Amino acid sequence: MRKGAGWVRALPTAIPGIFLFGVLWLIIIFQIDYASTATNVINGMWQSLGVAYLSADPLGSLSVLHIQPWGLNALYTVDLWLTPDSHLLLLMLYFLAGVGSIGLLCASLVRLRLPRVWALWSGVLLGLLPGTVLYSFWPYSVTLSAFLGTVVAWGLAVTRTRPGVGAFVSAVGILGLQFMRTTFIWVVVLAWCVFLLVLLFRRIPSRRFLVAALPVLGVVAVSLLSQGYYWANYQLPAMSSWSGQNIAKALLQSGKLNVTVNARSEIERDPCLSSLLNAYETQALSVWDPGGLFQLPGCEGLAVAEQNGILAWDEDFRDSGDMNFNSRVALSASSEWTRMMSIIVRNDPLQLARMVLTTNSGPRNSGIGLYLDPSEEYSFIDAQRTVLPLGWLTGLLSIVFAPAMFVLILIGVGRTVLVRRSFLRRGVEYWAILALVGFHAAASTLAEYGENMRFRAEIDPLLLLLGVLSLFALVQGKAVLVDRENVKVSTGE
Repeated sequence: MRKGAGWVRALPTAIPGIFLFGVLWLIIIFQIDYASTATNVINGMWQSLGVAYLSADPLGSLSVLHIQPWGLNALYTVDLWLTPDSHLLLLMLYFLAGVGSIGLLCASLVRLRLPRVWALWSGVLLGLLPGTVLYSFWPYSVTLSAFLGTVVAWGLAVTRTRPGVGAFVSAVGILGLQFMRTTFIWVVVLAWCVFLLVLLFRRIPSRRFLVAALPVLGVVAVSLLSQGYYWANYQLPAMSSWSGQNIAKALLQSGKLNVTVNARSEIERDPCLSSLLNAYETQALSVWDPGGLFQLPGCEGLAVAEQNGILAWDEDFRDSGDMNFNSRVALSASSEWTRMMSIIVRNDPLQLARMVLTTNSGPRNSGIGLYLDPSEEYSFIDAQRTVLPLGWLTGLLSIVFAPAMFVLILIGVGRTVLVRRSFLRRGVEYWAILALVGFHAAASTLAEYGENMRFRAEIDPLLLLLGVLSLFALVQGKAVLVDRENVKVSTGE
């Protein structure tokens, strides 16, 4: 394929979906107060350091961030510097991320040799999904994560014709996800980059391998150095201190918490953890109340890091009166939650699986049930949803979208395993994206509960890509997806 030819072929297929997305976006933007919404998010989201800290001492505040990776708060910092009142930077960036997700989805399908009409209708479907447009008005991680996921997939598709460029783009996409979402920890980035290096080794001459591999290795270095900063400063194995609290909230909220006899015995040997377990089980203490934890018997003397003159680290409360979840006290409290939940889960890891698969009233409200729910059924985008045109129609589409995609994928995988001549069998891109989506689904449901529909919206473009490839494999009479080696084109079924 000639340089740039992929874009030329893909652009017309993306235009209808982008047009529909743009029309819905324009209708909504004139009916909401975006500036107020963005300000409330930056000030009110627990994962944000807030306007005051990020405006007064941006670099210092980011240097002590331990509740989240840097990406989102760094973006807020730039927005507060350039467009502090209108938040126009955030508005346009999220709009372009929505457009980019549609465009890169279509471009990926075209590069994977699907007919352009299939790519066109895939873009239309993604543009019409309520979550695609509604989350673009909520300046949080969902829309940006969805876009970065399509960057990962598109880069992988590009490796079929330009291995070095495609591998680097895909590696940058997965690194972006590490900085944007705690789900994509350094281990995932490392595994993905190793896969890309193997792909490069297979697809380019050995004399050019090192040159092509260096950019990917650079991405690995950035990923490991970033994680190393969190470990050196906070002793965190991931870029967030909330791991234990998230699991504690999930198990309690889902009703699947099970503290075994062995776990209880181990916990009760520690005075602070013993008090914490009692307060947790009786719900006398909120998971998100670090000050309350230090008032429990046995927890008064917990070690807390020294002040360092940075308010986002030193202060327990912000100027607004809201709790500062990024304080040094909150970090110390988080470590106690992580210690306790590690003991509880280690003694009965299957309680996480039970949370994913069922509830006391059946599977409808299980973790996977929520993950398959319409993504727009989320309180933080209610204001936008009320003004979404034809919301009843697109809402019906949203109801069936995720279940239909997963069914198509399962059928496609099953048929590929059983039918040796299926073109998907040798489609390394398909299997790699499937592994990424599978990881996201597992991580989002095993460690979280109650917001799983929001997490799934982050992966909708990749879910759609896999579903369309699976459907194409089922209905087409010949295979068109082949490995880069191009030894021959499989004849399919």
